Amino acid sequence: MGARPPAGFMFGWTRAADVTVQCTVPGFEYPRPGLGDTFRLVGPVGVPRAGSVDVDPALLPAWWGDLDGRTVVHVTQGTVANDDLGQLLRPTIDALADEDVLVVAATGGTPVERLGPLPGNVRAATMVPYAALLPRTDVMVTNGGYGGVHWALAHGVPLVVAGSTEDKAEVGARVRWSGAGMQLRGNRPAPDQVRAAVRTVRDDPAYRAAARRLAEQIAASPGVAGVVEAVEGGRPVPSGPPA
Repeated sequence: MGARPPAGFMFGWTRAADVTVQCTVPGFEYPRPGLGDTFRLVGPVGVPRAGSVDVDPALLPAWWGDLDGRTVVHVTQGTVANDDLGQLLRPTIDALADEDVLVVAATGGTPVERLGPLPGNVRAATMVPYAALLPRTDVMVTNGGYGGVHWALAHGVPLVVAGSTEDKAEVGARVRWSGAGMQLRGNRPAPDQVRAAVRTVRDDPAYRAAARRLAEQIAASPGVAGVVEAVEGGRPVPSGPPA
């Protein structure tokens, strides 16, 4: 583009920015006193409100009716870090094989056959429409991808997070700090760790209450309008109940 590269360390770019926009809400970010209007939390972009999207039944797997009347635990490694399904998907499947829950495993595009033999309480697919699944999910087990975590929080779903690559350790720390779930260390937790965490998050109403508080903040956040305002200048778009 003919522009000069910025001086200094690559990740120090925020010092040269007029404004920094983060796609989350105050309840999911540590207090940052002194940053003022140069640091704005606008909420996740592209995550619909719970119940606002009608999903074509043709997109749902044939086993969808099995979710009726069940406690549903969804497990995912996202759509990028899923080459090794033994990191989180298989430990979760093994951990919950004898639990009175229905496990919905999404491989993110990796062939389902790579999961190996599945217990009777597991249903698996490469992809599952989140707008349909998350309103029916009681606990989500994830490696901590920022987008997937915010989809869960937008639907008030508490989390069990295990991930230490990229930004995932920081995402998990915020899940723990916000009270919306539990964080497990590393990328490959033992099945007994996953089982204990899922039981705790499922049975303690404080986790779901915290997730629902974040869902309310997300529903009231400006989203795209907040990003546009930051680019075009002017006063920040207020966060509050929709008009």
